[in-house]
Amino acid sequence: MTLRAAGLWFAWMLSACVAAIPAIGRAAAFEFWYAHGGLYAQTINELCAGFNKTYPQDHVRCLPQGTYEQTMRKAVAAYRADQQPAVVEIYDIGTADMMRSGAIYPVDALMKDTGHPTDDADYLDSIRRFYATPDGRLLSQPFGTSTLVLYANRKKLAAAGINELPQTWEAFGQALQALKAHGESCPAVADYTPWKMLEQINAVQGAPIASANNGHDGLAARYDFADGIHLRYMRDVLRWHAQGLLLPAILTHANDQTLAFADGECAMVIDATGAYAIVAKAGMVDAEVGPLPVYAGTTRYGNTIGGSSLWVFKGETPAVYSAVARFLAYLREPQQQLFFSARTGYLPLTHNAEQKLASSPSTEPDAIRVGLASMALPGNPYNAGVRLGFMSLFRLIWQEEVQRALAGRESMDDALINAQARGNLLLERFQATYRASTAGAP
Repeated sequence: MTLRAAGLWFAWMLSACVAAIPAIGRAAAFEFWYAHGGLYAQTINELCAGFNKTYPQDHVRCLPQGTYEQTMRKAVAAYRADQQPAVVEIYDIGTADMMRSGAIYPVDALMKDTGHPTDDADYLDSIRRFYATPDGRLLSQPFGTSTLVLYANRKKLAAAGINELPQTWEAFGQALQALKAHGESCPAVADYTPWKMLEQINAVQGAPIASANNGHDGLAARYDFADGIHLRYMRDVLRWHAQGLLLPAILTHANDQTLAFADGECAMVIDATGAYAIVAKAGMVDAEVGPLPVYAGTTRYGNTIGGSSLWVFKGETPAVYSAVARFLAYLREPQQQLFFSARTGYLPLTHNAEQKLASSPSTEPDAIRVGLASMALPGNPYNAGVRLGFMSLFRLIWQEEVQRALAGRESMDDALINAQARGNLLLERFQATYRASTAGAP
């Protein structure tokens, strides 16, 4: 779909997303802390303004707190000081920590207690699998959901004699070689993050990252990724890096992988569906989107998700919780989901919203279409995502070790072995922290 068509889709979605629900209940004001800037922050603020207009007896104050990591740290500190917001956006890898924190009012209980029961089965299967506890509860409300897709500059690929997007990693590597031979200085760009290169790649290949079903089955999980598919993929990454086929984002003019693709500097990028909003805003007309490649002869499983969910803290009044429930119900309405999706590239969350999107008068953007189709593929225990403690620290460890390998200071094999061993030390710390008490645990 061209960006002109995407623009028409955006315009239709914005005109269709107007809620008119009568306001009921007692007045209350509360804070919502979120973790976005730029276009995403603007869109969240518009959602908040729409809620305040729809429910004039309530008032949500929506406040940006920086990155996902900064927002989580601030929220934890605020709770300890009894200054917490009522609602906070926490990224996906903070799920295990929040579940066991003892600090949250489970969203499913909140909605039931305030007369807003929800049908959790309406959530898309991959979203529900990621966030659900072993007994099927959703303790937080999914919010900004994205997955990984392949973006390519159609014109650059055609000029290099590549007639279709690579479907396998073998074909991806061949495409990189062809682009380089044709004179492209940046055949592909990457930011070398574990969400993309470990968590997503292993999910699509159906390969484990940790035992206990990647941590979904409880505390007794151990990392287990240093061989198999991940080692094979990272050896390929190291080779592409050494040959100048896969450039680090910091070496591009934009210093950002999404912008380096959007401004035409790089021909391909593996990026989140949410990046489509930035690509569209840049006015790129030759963008084509496809699913993540897999290795030839292997089974392709459904994508896992990334992004965030909304958590409600303990310590508020009944009036505030009633207002929070109305706010969460408002955000979950299909028209609000589709407004958020149209503006940001994040995916619809529920089957109801997905059906409304499919019946819209214009085709949805390719990134959303491809992302939804990729998530709908069959799954196995390892493509439901990762639920492990101290994941933010583990991601830093993985990046540190991989950067050492890319710089030639250790082999990629050793880098992954070291990252796995250091990650398991983190898991031991996390498990020791929560083994003695199950307060707040599912």
